[in-house]
Amino acid sequence: MRERIAVFSYKEIFNIGELFNVKIGAAAFLASGVGGFLSWLYGGTTYNLMCMSALILVIAFDWISGSVASKKDGTYASVYGLQGLARTLVMLLLPVFGVLMDNIFRTPNIVFFLFWGGLLYHTLNSMTANFTRAGWDKLIPNWAIESVSSEIKSKIQRANSRVIIPEETNNDSKE
Repeated sequence: MRERIAVFSYKEIFNIGELFNVKIGAAAFLASGVGGFLSWLYGGTTYNLMCMSALILVIAFDWISGSVASKKDGTYASVYGLQGLARTLVMLLLPVFGVLMDNIFRTPNIVFFLFWGGLLYHTLNSMTANFTRAGWDKLIPNWAIESVSSEIKSKIQRANSRVIIPEETNNDSKE
């Protein structure tokens, strides 16, 4: 039995009309607006945007691993998630403040990178500790785990202090 080979015409391959429709146009317009705003917000350079993308990725890994770890140890609660959301918003706005300070003092991204570097270092430590708590420590080199051992201990202590104990109901009070 012979295999059928698909044959495409020139018009099917180079049909540019399918690339230009309302949905794609709206998505492109939205992406250009969001991209332009983020570029302006974080200093207008491609390098700044790449650095912020790296920070956002590490924050996402930290959130995911922290959620898995807290579900694993029974401390998952929406109140801590809301606090984490506010904390993340502040973390994403601090580099914007750095850009403003660099513009005011006419420095070449020095304050931006002070904030960015500190936030990246802190979040990498938190992510590594959360990976360990979640049981994903095989993904992290031993030297990295050892370097954040105090962060791991502090997260475990904080989690143990948050353990949610369900209230016992008193059945004797029924009359």
